[in-house]
Amino acid sequence: MSFRIERNDITKVHTEAIVNTANYYPVIGSGTDSAVYTAAGADKLLAERKKIGEIERGEAAYTPACNLKKSNGIKYIIHTVGIRWQDGNQGETDIIRNCYRNSLSLANKLKCKSIAIPLLATGNYGFPVDVSLSIALDEINQFLFKNDMEIVLVVYDKQSLIISSKLFSNITTYIDEHYVEEKEDINNGSEIKDYYFKRDEYLRSQNEEDHKDSSKKIKTANNSKKSINDCNTINKTDKNISVDQYLKLNDKHQTFQDLLIKFINDKGLINSAVYKKSLIVDRKLFSKIISGHTPNKRSVMALGLALELNKEEFDEFLATANFAFNPAKKFDLIVQYCVENKIYNIVKVDLILHEYGQQIFCKI
Repeated sequence: MSFRIERNDITKVHTEAIVNTANYYPVIGSGTDSAVYTAAGADKLLAERKKIGEIERGEAAYTPACNLKKSNGIKYIIHTVGIRWQDGNQGETDIIRNCYRNSLSLANKLKCKSIAIPLLATGNYGFPVDVSLSIALDEINQFLFKNDMEIVLVVYDKQSLIISSKLFSNITTYIDEHYVEEKEDINNGSEIKDYYFKRDEYLRSQNEEDHKDSSKKIKTANNSKKSINDCNTINKTDKNISVDQYLKLNDKHQTFQDLLIKFINDKGLINSAVYKKSLIVDRKLFSKIISGHTPNKRSVMALGLALELNKEEFDEFLATANFAFNPAKKFDLIVQYCVENKIYNIVKVDLILHEYGQQIFCKI
């Protein structure tokens, strides 16, 4: 499965199905509807559309793609009928939600492997872009949770993707305040990393003294199982702990797999719900993870979003896999922003990542 945003004319996208914002009656409308008819061959497509008849608002029906099959490989045109925006209190959002939901469901019934869908009703119907976009992301996320399909959200112009001032008004400020420019070490050209774990900092600071007297014992140690955060705050007054002793102490703490299972159980979830919600971890990979395999950072982050972890939990989750948020990486900062603001819908996260020129989670 995959999801991506593409700035394009929907008639030029190469997917098995495209969604058209159709007229209630079998006539050629304006905007996207007119563009689709022109590209597909107006007379041919209108003849197919007349076979369907009237389409109720929020419903979806399909026709062959006519000329678009030869030019773009498109098999089906899914026609859905939206509603004109009035004040948001006339059932408009429910109808548009049904448009997205029924169009995706129909594509699934047609066994399409890919579909392109525009921001519905945002043209002549005057639907607010941010409202249609929010609904689209919710429905796409829910659909991908249960189904496997490549979904392309098509926007016609750049303005449709300028969402920072609406859906995510604070993201730019957040990045500006937290971003740490990457610097290079003048000696070897390597990046200076200032985000090491506290336990690693402790090891470096104690290394010289430990080698002088590695035979001394730890004066006190709590034998009960502690969290990773407890491990990071060892009593600084004990200057005689050796590296070996420190590592043994760390070994007593839970692994990434332990913490993953703990979070799943604590939140009353089931395994399949977690990996499906992550969108990028499949059953096979999840089985390997449970068996002891540590995934890459991107997969760990996707699972953390699926688990809806708070910032403290997310930090601990990353740490058990030997990762951490890197303030020199905009990708990391955006994910961190989403965690702190409880944006867990990975499709919404992907839209923000795309807006800021970062590789999205659901990369093909």
